Amino acid sequence: MRELRPRQPNDERRLMQPGGTTEQLSLDVLDQRQIDIAAIHQGTGIYTAAPEIEALLDQLGWPAQGRRLLDPGAGNGGFLVAALRRLDLALDDVEGATRRVHGYEFYRGAVADARRAVFEHLCGRGWTSAAAWRAANEIVEDHDYLLSPVPAGVWDVIAANPPYWRLANLPAGYRIDYEAIVPAHARADLLYAYLDRSADVVTRDGHIGLITADRWLLNSGSRELRRRLGTRYTVASVRRLDAGSAFYRSKARRRGTVSRVHPVSLILTPTGSGRPLGAEPFRLTARPAVDGVPLRDIAEIRLAPWLGPDGIFVVGPDSGLPAEHLVPIVEPADIDGETVRPPRKWALATDATEPPPVILAHLDATLDCMPNRGRRAVRWLPPETFTGRLPLDRDAVLVPRIARRLTGIRLPAGRLPINHGLVVISGLPVESVLAMLDDPEVQAQANDLSLGIDNGYRSFTATLLRQLVIPRRHLTGDPVSRS
Repeated sequence: MRELRPRQPNDERRLMQPGGTTEQLSLDVLDQRQIDIAAIHQGTGIYTAAPEIEALLDQLGWPAQGRRLLDPGAGNGGFLVAALRRLDLALDDVEGATRRVHGYEFYRGAVADARRAVFEHLCGRGWTSAAAWRAANEIVEDHDYLLSPVPAGVWDVIAANPPYWRLANLPAGYRIDYEAIVPAHARADLLYAYLDRSADVVTRDGHIGLITADRWLLNSGSRELRRRLGTRYTVASVRRLDAGSAFYRSKARRRGTVSRVHPVSLILTPTGSGRPLGAEPFRLTARPAVDGVPLRDIAEIRLAPWLGPDGIFVVGPDSGLPAEHLVPIVEPADIDGETVRPPRKWALATDATEPPPVILAHLDATLDCMPNRGRRAVRWLPPETFTGRLPLDRDAVLVPRIARRLTGIRLPAGRLPINHGLVVISGLPVESVLAMLDDPEVQAQANDLSLGIDNGYRSFTATLLRQLVIPRRHLTGDPVSRS
């Protein structure tokens, strides 16, 4: 049996202060770690409904197809109890129960909940209290799956709803150790780290069953993780779940509200019999073939610029700045359905040539409000330049990045979109481009390729638009060359 041993951070040396003792500092570090863990649990703890747990165990074939099962983030013990329920255990067979099922949990409140759930299940099967408590304490281990050593090659089934939380959300103290231990390709989200470690821990012929957010299957930031997992596993099955019924308890949200995740249930298998998993986004459903031409061969997709906070490069109607240096803008608040409202704000149009003193005076008086990421060496240039990059001399098509469906909007000549809206530039009439984007086959592709976010909205990107295949019926001849 091999054991995964991370580098051990030297908290005592790093935190030692004059006059303190090693024992006192160890207690301080321990207390702070529990505070950090409590914060992580508060932000990530969502529990899986029993029907979805049972369905996942069915797909894994547990226990007929497995000898030992691990839940690496046991939470309140739902997976552990469901796994135990399927075992034919003799009364008070502590060794048999603890050999077959095990769980890790690092939040002590959840450890207590999970142990209590296991204890009550075993008592309900007629076990004595002493045997049930002993089994519960051994089955549910108070242990950090990511930052502490764990044995590998022991479990041939992993079944879990691992936590998902971005690296930036982690408390500072926990994050220091996390970044020192978790490899770069799995570091961006706790979910990635759990997946990566599970692949290292499970036996070579073991299976991994997950109730998980779909983002790791689709995001560009998880490309390397998918590629590495794909060298060992294929996806034996995958299905989308309803967040409203898949989870019955959601921390850090109002009671009764749906969790901000788009869950799926999937099985990773080492047999090679499933769908390949690789660096490219993994689509839950296979897209039907469309006889046509990719939009990238018909048009260019450009990103509307970010100009910083209002009051610097974006001004109101009473700015007093020369009209010849102003361009009316379009931001999301200016879009009404599929039309653009009259202008309310204007952008300073500057280029490499030094602008008039009145423009410089305005910028000198306001640039202190510009975030560091928007500051330029040439002070009169905006954070992202647009002069000459967008076709302001003619109508174009604007696609909002956040919408309920892919939507093309006529962008009137002379209006500048800002804040990273998507602009479709081609030599085709605007009406033709709008018809292409509204085509049912294109809409189906966009719905499949886009990521779902809250309240029925979806996220559309330039990469997504370029991939859309435009049916040939919209094209009168060869693909139109880009302007």
